[in-house]
Amino acid sequence: MKVARIFLNGKERYAIAEGAFIRPLDDTEIRDTMGIEKFLVDPNLLSNYQLGEPIAIEHPNVRWLPPLARPGKIICVGRNYLEHIREQGKEPEEKPLLFSKYPGNMVGHETTVPFPKHGKFLDYEVELAVVIGGRIDRTTENPMSKIFGYTIANDLTMRDVQKAEKQWTRGKAFDSSLPIGPFITTKDEIADVHNLRIWLDVNDNKRQDGYTGMMIYQIPDLLNYIAEAVTLFPGDIVLTGTPSGVGFYMEPIATLKPGDRISSGIENLGELRFSIAPARY
Repeated sequence: MKVARIFLNGKERYAIAEGAFIRPLDDTEIRDTMGIEKFLVDPNLLSNYQLGEPIAIEHPNVRWLPPLARPGKIICVGRNYLEHIREQGKEPEEKPLLFSKYPGNMVGHETTVPFPKHGKFLDYEVELAVVIGGRIDRTTENPMSKIFGYTIANDLTMRDVQKAEKQWTRGKAFDSSLPIGPFITTKDEIADVHNLRIWLDVNDNKRQDGYTGMMIYQIPDLLNYIAEAVTLFPGDIVLTGTPSGVGFYMEPIATLKPGDRISSGIENLGELRFSIAPARY
């Protein structure tokens, strides 16, 4: 099942994607008192909601929102694909390299992202994002059983800011730095999450093309490592790293420019598209 969050006719709605259509959910009490979607903990609820009439995915009245309203935390993993490490002239990390983004960084599918003022080199990184559906702590024996599903994310990075500062917050966690979506695919639809093609195009030119099986630290290892120190809760999101082909390490440098159109996808999860605004804000 593919779960989306949209803005339609002046109202926020959740919806189920079915082929070329989406069907809004009629139930209005989808989030709990903490703002977390109830279906993350109990996916069977998705079968109980009443579905509205089908609407074309490309309908002009549909505005795509990030698929979760307010994740508690977003933890990201850097340098988790060997070829991406090599294109930087670096060696693999001895342990997963973690950093954070924030719920306010998220923007949805088909968003126009402003080019930030605080740097010059805006780079792309397509990533598989894991959506947590159950508590994961240091005692959890099978963290994969606590996953709700998967979606596509783009870890936009101001590469010059990232390199100039010891902490990555301003280089990685600026406004609109996390396009994500279009929907969450529940884990039951993915036979092998470590065998999915992952790719990104800029203006219809292929930049990144790899497989999730190329991760150095696979998802169970990442979740266990994170949970040694930080308990994960339903609604949290974990980004798992990007393959090679980012613009800053190309020759010549080919980072994003105002007006660029970006398409990224992961096999069986769909396609996430966004663009860069024609001028800086």
